[in-house]
Amino acid sequence: MNGIEFSAAQIPWGRVALYLFLSTVVLGNIATLVRARLNWADGYSRKLNHVGIMLITLPLLAFLPDEQLLPSIMIGSIGLVAIYALSAVSVHPLVFGIVSGSLRRRDAPYSRFFFFLPLISFNVTLTICAFFFPLEIVKVAFFTVALADGLAEPVGLRFGKSNSYEVKDLVWGQKNTKSIAGSAAVASVAFVVAYGMLVVAYGASAVTVVAAAIYALASAAIEAISPRGLDNMVLMASCPLILSGLIGVMI
Repeated sequence: MNGIEFSAAQIPWGRVALYLFLSTVVLGNIATLVRARLNWADGYSRKLNHVGIMLITLPLLAFLPDEQLLPSIMIGSIGLVAIYALSAVSVHPLVFGIVSGSLRRRDAPYSRFFFFLPLISFNVTLTICAFFFPLEIVKVAFFTVALADGLAEPVGLRFGKSNSYEVKDLVWGQKNTKSIAGSAAVASVAFVVAYGMLVVAYGASAVTVVAAAIYALASAAIEAISPRGLDNMVLMASCPLILSGLIGVMI
């Protein structure tokens, strides 16, 4: 468990406030605007928001010192969920625009539920992992969800029509449609993220390549079989365990 004491004085409040503003008011309304004006499929606008939030995190929070990063993750996660919750019930166009671009038509009449389920479950799991795993490993898992899982749906929509497959959803009792293209996108990006971390920490070698490849394939498999709306949470919980195990056994 990370032996980091929580202190409000350690939180870079300006960075956290900027992160919350950019990832909700600005990014959310951009996703809503491009969906309405450019007639984007809701899978694209939703993932624009998904990937965008993670990319905003990169310069503002991801490289903070550990004693600042952990409390910032906690406050940022709580603030993000609270802002989205308020926007989901707002009648003001600018406020509702924070969330409306990420609501999928195919999820109706439960669009809000299937928006908040991954949002809340992911942020809770992220915070728990940050307490129990080295933060460098948590960052790899975070960016696996951010980039690898975030690209799976838009890549699948664009390139997966001819190579789709169905997976039984053990939670909702239905079949989820996946694609080889989407799964390949998950594996490719997960490999790059994991390999980058392993090279920085342990140096380049055949072992780090193999470890990153195993991590990437496991991430793609987990994303494919995860229940609808819970893939972010399942990946965030599984990836630190997998990467820690690979480091312990192979490196």
